[in-house]
Amino acid sequence: MKFLTPFYLAVVLLFTFASTSTQGQSFTWGQRANMPAGRWGASTFILGDKAYVVGGRIGGTDRTEMWCYDPASNTWTPKAPIPVARRLAGSFAIADKGYVTCGLTGSSTLLNDLWQYDPDLNSWSQKAAFPGEARYGTYQFALNGLGYVGSGNKGTSSGPMLSDAWKYDPVSNAWSTAPAIPDLARFGTSSFTMSGLGYVFGGKESNQAFSTDLWSFDPATQAWTQHAAFPGSPRSSPMAFVYYDYAVIGCGRNNSQNFYDVWQYMPFTDTWVAAPAYPGESSLAGTSFSINNRAFGGLGWRLTDDTSRSDLWELVKPDNTGVDELGVNDEGLFIFPVPSKRTEVLTVRSGSNELIHAQLLDIRGCAVKSWSFREEAQLDLSSLSPGAYVIRWHSERSTGNKRLIMQ
Repeated sequence: MKFLTPFYLAVVLLFTFASTSTQGQSFTWGQRANMPAGRWGASTFILGDKAYVVGGRIGGTDRTEMWCYDPASNTWTPKAPIPVARRLAGSFAIADKGYVTCGLTGSSTLLNDLWQYDPDLNSWSQKAAFPGEARYGTYQFALNGLGYVGSGNKGTSSGPMLSDAWKYDPVSNAWSTAPAIPDLARFGTSSFTMSGLGYVFGGKESNQAFSTDLWSFDPATQAWTQHAAFPGSPRSSPMAFVYYDYAVIGCGRNNSQNFYDVWQYMPFTDTWVAAPAYPGESSLAGTSFSINNRAFGGLGWRLTDDTSRSDLWELVKPDNTGVDELGVNDEGLFIFPVPSKRTEVLTVRSGSNELIHAQLLDIRGCAVKSWSFREEAQLDLSSLSPGAYVIRWHSERSTGNKRLIMQ
């Protein structure tokens, strides 16, 4: 019998995936530790393998405190509060720092300040103010070392709404204009990044209609692209996060109605599939985030009784139960040599002529390479460190994962 060393046994146990048809995938929600104090309109950024949730509103009071959520231990830890209380602010992370800007405090005070959080020092420092009009309900994301903030509202729930966009360079501590979404002004959108693009969904538009629009921004071309419309009801302030290679969007509101339906967006086919409804108490203006291919949503405001919620939930796929061994020629991938060395070229061959989209993930679940191919592709392994990896792939019909050991 062949025995695994403790290291390789840990690797096998860590990468618990299965190859399966996308049509047969099943998802469920699992409840996680409640945040110590419920709130809505908080801002969230990710640093390393932890989520930082800052500000927000409890009852009639805007807050300054920040809590750090660790998915590995399922615990919340208090961190240094942001110097100025706010709700519905923009937030993003660049390198090892978190940023919060704009927002609303009190009944009508709009903000345009920018604050940087250093997790090593557990402290905040003020940076160059957002140069556009003060606002709340913006979209925001970070791409290629720059933070993007746009749209928003500078008035009541009916506006005036804004459509401009700006980008922030932390190296020069300076802002400059960025391309705006080529459509109506809006606020209360949700935003996320996936495969090198920034996505913006939904919101309430300047014509007073709620939106089902999904747009993506490509930093290479500086252009926006509109995608297939969300199949659910129009809404604002929904949750949105990335689950592996897909986006998940759901919940939110339309006037006085809370929504709990959830939909999965597949970018390579520009299509939507229904996912299990959100079981929590609310996710209107709550928090949603992804860490190492784990996806979470929660907190928020429940309209029926005007209360802030504290529950947190994780979207999980319970049929991810095992890792396919390499070197098996099936409907998935045939990969060789196995194990591999940095001096070798890895050949990845498909059992069909379908377009395959693939990623190479390291032991933390972070993508180190992404590519698309038909039938066969070859990868240069010289930049990889020895250790365990997983190749995740999907096509229009199916998806799967394969384990790779680099010697």
